[in-house]
Amino acid sequence: MKSHETDVDHNRAHAVTGVNVVAEEGEVSAAHLPGENQAEVVAFEAEGVVEVVRPMEEVPVEVETDAMVLAQEDPSTTAGGSASSDVVPAPKRHRFRPRLPRLGRKVVVGVTILFLLAFSGVAYATYDYDQAYDGKLLPGVVIAGVDVGGLTPEEAFAAVDAAGKIQLDRNIKVRYEDKSWIVTPRKLGAKSNARDLVDSAVAASERTGVLDKVGMALFGDQLDHERDLAITYPRQGIKGFIEGVASNVDRDPVNAGVDYSSGWLEFTKPKEGRTVLRKQSQRALLRGLKQESDRVLLAVKETKPEITENRYETALLLRIGENKLYLYQDGKITHEYVVATGQPEYPTPTGEYYVTEKRYMPTWVNPDPEGWGASMPLSIPPGPGNPLGTRALNWNASGIRFHGTEATYSLGYNASHGCVRMAMSDVEELYELVEVGTPIVSLVASSLDPMYEESPDPIPVAEDAN
Repeated sequence: MKSHETDVDHNRAHAVTGVNVVAEEGEVSAAHLPGENQAEVVAFEAEGVVEVVRPMEEVPVEVETDAMVLAQEDPSTTAGGSASSDVVPAPKRHRFRPRLPRLGRKVVVGVTILFLLAFSGVAYATYDYDQAYDGKLLPGVVIAGVDVGGLTPEEAFAAVDAAGKIQLDRNIKVRYEDKSWIVTPRKLGAKSNARDLVDSAVAASERTGVLDKVGMALFGDQLDHERDLAITYPRQGIKGFIEGVASNVDRDPVNAGVDYSSGWLEFTKPKEGRTVLRKQSQRALLRGLKQESDRVLLAVKETKPEITENRYETALLLRIGENKLYLYQDGKITHEYVVATGQPEYPTPTGEYYVTEKRYMPTWVNPDPEGWGASMPLSIPPGPGNPLGTRALNWNASGIRFHGTEATYSLGYNASHGCVRMAMSDVEELYELVEVGTPIVSLVASSLDPMYEESPDPIPVAEDAN
């Protein structure tokens, strides 16, 4: 009976669905049916087989199956001669396609469209921005205080170089006392780094990434590239300029002197010398360049002359031929004396000399014991008969001096052996008026006037031995 009931129910299910669905033991086929299509399921248990019946009016679920239905006629049919068919199940695979609700699908589509539109807009804006600044510096590039964003490299260089010209072409005055020299940094060889700064800005613009450019295009961001202009001042140019200035400033000191080319004494005043201090002046000019000062003081050292006017406060002029001695004080003749100078054969030396020694009551020492003084003693002490008289003033010429004499008849002539004879009172006065170091100028003022015409080398006597 149980088997019969099963067959009856199977036939009823088949009659209703038109399909026999047989699941092996342990499988539940109804669970795989979608809920919206699931109808009343009738399960029958017959010998360990579960059958699922689906009503005809329900829309069947799409089922992909590799099941092969084998219908076989059983020669031993049931009563009534009706044949029975068996369904051989194969493994079933079900493909499910999850679907969003209609409203959710619209939202997703809308968001996608908006995203695509926004992305397209950003891409277009970035592309347009990139094209606008192609070959140009990006915004935010400032060099030497000049905004060069949006300019080509050459335009930027021209703008920056123009700003540098203010420093390179400014006038700097180097001054010393009432003298001055004008120079510009450019003439000294100064250069700016404008070209390097522009090249650096170009490189920075080229390195800017896409995201940064998007920010610039959409939000007005800038590159933030700011650089100051630097000026290079070569030391060689500064050194050369100072040397040129020094050649116009340097001056050797001039000693006080005397000019006697006219036959009379004319005194020249001393002058201080000056020397430009090269290193200090170079540093001062460099500071002026860096600190943008337009005035620089030249460093100069004053040098004193070795011989000052004091040297010629008192001076003596001997005019041979005229045979007179003149005393100059403070540049003027204050005293003159008639003297005897050297014979033609024993001339008094000419040129510039000075008093080396003042001798009071001198001892005479024979200057030529082997020659004209051979008949004279080697020396004669002070007192009567001394050829030098009471005073003597030695020259820095060997054996030459001013001295007194008792042979006053020889005065006004060329009568001595080279010394300058003076009256005793005159030499004593001169002794008090001059000091050691007093300059002496000896020159030939006119033709000689020898005392002895027939005998140029007279036999010396004590009173005119020199």
